[in-house]
Amino acid sequence: FKAYMTNHPPSSEYSSHDPLDGISFRALFDAAFEAMLLVDAAGRIVLANYAAQSVFEYSLDELHGREIEMLLPERYREHHRQYRKIYLVEPCKRFMGNACELTLLKRSGQELGVRVSLNPITVESQVFILVTVHALDRRRQAELALQASEERLRLIQQAAGAGIFDIDCMNDRVYCDERMCALLENKAGEIMVLEKFFGLIHPDDRAKCRAIFDETIDLPAHGRCRGEFRIAQPPEHTECWIAILGQAQFESGKAKRIVGIARDITERKLLEQTLQQQRNETEALFSQQVAVITASAIAHEINSPLTAISAYSEVAQHALGVTPIDCDRAKEALDGCVQQAQQAGEKLYELIGFLQSREVRTEALSLNRVVEDALLQVHSDGYGAFHLVLDLMPDLPPVKANKIQIQRVLVNLIRNAVEAMREANTVSSEIAITVKTLLGENMAIVTIKDNGPGIDQHTISRIFDPFFTTKPTGFGVGLSISRALIEANGGQLWIDPDFRQGARFYFTLPYAS
Repeated sequence: FKAYMTNHPPSSEYSSHDPLDGISFRALFDAAFEAMLLVDAAGRIVLANYAAQSVFEYSLDELHGREIEMLLPERYREHHRQYRKIYLVEPCKRFMGNACELTLLKRSGQELGVRVSLNPITVESQVFILVTVHALDRRRQAELALQASEERLRLIQQAAGAGIFDIDCMNDRVYCDERMCALLENKAGEIMVLEKFFGLIHPDDRAKCRAIFDETIDLPAHGRCRGEFRIAQPPEHTECWIAILGQAQFESGKAKRIVGIARDITERKLLEQTLQQQRNETEALFSQQVAVITASAIAHEINSPLTAISAYSEVAQHALGVTPIDCDRAKEALDGCVQQAQQAGEKLYELIGFLQSREVRTEALSLNRVVEDALLQVHSDGYGAFHLVLDLMPDLPPVKANKIQIQRVLVNLIRNAVEAMREANTVSSEIAITVKTLLGENMAIVTIKDNGPGIDQHTISRIFDPFFTTKPTGFGVGLSISRALIEANGGQLWIDPDFRQGARFYFTLPYAS
């Protein structure tokens, strides 16, 4: 500073040809966060840093050489001149007004609450005062904003019952707040190793949780962490579900930490299960009613022809039983049987045609999107308790199909796989779905594979037969209808008869062009 003032006396203009030490002082002066003014013994402003120019809305040229009182409201200026003269009699480092809040004036006329500190500097018998202005409004606003933000976070955390976790990926450590420890039923304040954290997860969800972790620390996946799983609790406790949401932070291409929140969603899951059970019961009742109505309609339509066929048969039998045989009467009766049988067949085809009278409307669809929508529906229906391995071919051409029908087929196949794995108590349930182009054909092929108990050869031979089922409450129409829907959309549905590590279904659909 002394070097700077030696080369730039108060009466001189600031030069661009500063010596090195002068430039260093000016750079430090301008880099200061607080507003700073340099004032000479006459009360004139010699320098003002960038922060001061920003706070008071003046340029350096507008401030240079002006009385410091220009920055005070009119009502304080004369008093301040008197105080300034008294201070210069014995200048010392201190706060103005005993560190009380003072008022300065911005160029716009807005008054600004500040605290001001004074620091005398003597250069070659000349006294300068370094005036540091602490803008209380900016600081108070920042403090209030931080306080409000913390309060909002606290209220949100309290309202949602959320806990906070911080996973140190470098050292495999997990730090939890008090609420997170309570969700995990872990001792508060304990720093867990990562393996212990995974050990607290329900065994059926542990593989899924690890898969979420592996995907989160994968850089191309952008580090997003989202999932739902159960916590392993003693047998006498009810099942506890938690949902997590977090973000990974990367350093040199490797995940450094994962910070997120977790909340208890047990009540929501129980409600979803109850609603799903009610929905399943309603769907089963509706299917049963449809089957009863359809069967009644068929019985009504063919009852009369069957009755007539029975009567004609008795007549023919009687005509053939007499001696001599009444050939004319027997022929007339048999002709009646043929006519009534044909009439029964026509009525049956008319009824089936009426039930299938709705025309299938197809459009160009993104098959990948249809698969994703079907998975959302499966999860919504309560069948999402499996680890998904999804392999969707990028830039897949659109297929020509009916979206609702294809989605219905996908949902039916996935639900069948989930139910089979549930009944077999498969430890780590997994469903793999692959979508790609069928080699050598202008068609897409979808593969749905599970790691359940598989299907025996006898069942495979009849699995697409109408009314054949292995479920105690099933109607045996799901797969036959699924095959009919795929064929109606120009594709084929089949099962791999040689697959032994579960069940593997395929279906194809034609491309739109």
